[in-house]
Amino acid sequence: MAARAELKNVAQLKGKKIGISFPADTPHIILKRFLRQRQIDPDRDVTYVAGQFSPIALQSLLAGALDAAVLAPPFNVLAEEKGFNLLSYLGQSVPDAAVANGIVTSDQKIKSRPDEVKRMVRASLKALYAYRQEKLAAIEFLASHFDIPAKTAAKVYPNAVDILTSDGQISEEKLRQILDMMQDTGRKEPSSIRPNELLDFSFLHTAQKEISSTGGGDKRLR
Repeated sequence: MAARAELKNVAQLKGKKIGISFPADTPHIILKRFLRQRQIDPDRDVTYVAGQFSPIALQSLLAGALDAAVLAPPFNVLAEEKGFNLLSYLGQSVPDAAVANGIVTSDQKIKSRPDEVKRMVRASLKALYAYRQEKLAAIEFLASHFDIPAKTAAKVYPNAVDILTSDGQISEEKLRQILDMMQDTGRKEPSSIRPNELLDFSFLHTAQKEISSTGGGDKRLR
């Protein structure tokens, strides 16, 4: 989360305007948990400005329309380079923050077009391995995709890696934490959904074996 230069710590966010993308989306929920951890009432002590997706939020910060904003990579790094303070990296500050790079589909899709699902999972897993293993290539991709200097992309890379799973799989405990976040949207009763009902790693495990057999499954970071 980036904030104006004069805001040196989280406590100074009281009474301030914070840019978010959507009310009650995952980043907003994580932000609220983070503020609560820092003894700030997330529903009374701050004002949220919705519609502030990272590129827009950065421009709003530069224009002085926001005091702080939740920014995804690479915009958090860009904000820091422009003189804003990074008060926190929410993915590290909130232990149960969600990870990325999962694939969601329906049971009908799995039953009707399993070959398509298999190809999608395999391609996504290969991309994940490549991104984690080929650091220089990943930095080059970030620089090209976001039109940023390679030096900036190199700062972005560790943040981007942090929000990715190591092998495309999450635990039932992690999924339970994500489901529990639903209560922060105003739903107070515990979720009755069991994590194992939502997980199917059969395609992933097949892809892992196939990629490993061709020598492409080494997940060590370089």
